[in-house]
Amino acid sequence: MSEDLLCAACGGRVAEARCATCRASRQWLREQRPAFPAGPVLLTALLLLLLVLALH
Repeated sequence: MSEDLLCAACGGRVAEARCATCRASRQWLREQRPAFPAGPVLLTALLLLLLVLALH
């Protein structure tokens, strides 16, 4: 996600962390990201539930 963001302070990509502002933004984005992607886990659980229901 941060690979697409441009820093207003230095004009570089946030992912490159050229300045202190970039580094702070990159760290903040990493802290906001969930520990694991919930989408695939929920989709797998739903598919397993549907499979169990179909077999009964």
